[in-house]
Amino acid sequence: MITFVNVFTVLPEKQQDAFQAIQKVYTEVVAHQPGFITAKLIVSDDSTRVTAIANWESEENLKALRNTQGFKDLHDKNFYNAIISNDAHVYSTVVEIKPQ
Repeated sequence: MITFVNVFTVLPEKQQDAFQAIQKVYTEVVAHQPGFITAKLIVSDDSTRVTAIANWESEENLKALRNTQGFKDLHDKNFYNAIISNDAHVYSTVVEIKPQ
């Protein structure tokens, strides 16, 4: 399993618009892809970021998502209207710490 973390820096006055655009990608496309496990979308309290944290079976599944027409269609001008930049990385779990 891999974890994909994508931090979107957004215009503060458009954080909600950015969140809705990102949520649409996840609910309409990502959630239906082979290898997708789960995702969490979070927003910063200062209104400058929206972060997507998704678990996938493999990096190959994640790469395949980017080639789907639905993914490409939703990443249009409107999607980027509220987004200044994004910083995406794939992570592997090394240690998981749980409450005792």
